[in-house]
Amino acid sequence: RELVAHRARREHRVAAFARELAVSPNHLNALCQRHLGMSAHAVISERLALEGRRLLAFSDESVARIALSLGFRDASYFSRFMRRMAGE
Repeated sequence: RELVAHRARREHRVAAFARELAVSPNHLNALCQRHLGMSAHAVISERLALEGRRLLAFSDESVARIALSLGFRDASYFSRFMRRMAGE
């Protein structure tokens, strides 16, 4: 989680985090499932959603700029991602 907290804005792929930790993506996923009760992808998504909520609530930046700052190429995809993470 600490690595995700530091790098989630720049990296969204499980494989990149696994490479950084010198484990396979499958092993990282198994470790996340065992210790956190969620997939590695869910850990990354959870962090991105948290950062997105913070920036949307406390920033004067546009949704497009927030999306770019979080590593999303498209503001509409970021909006869909946030709606999905919020359960709406």
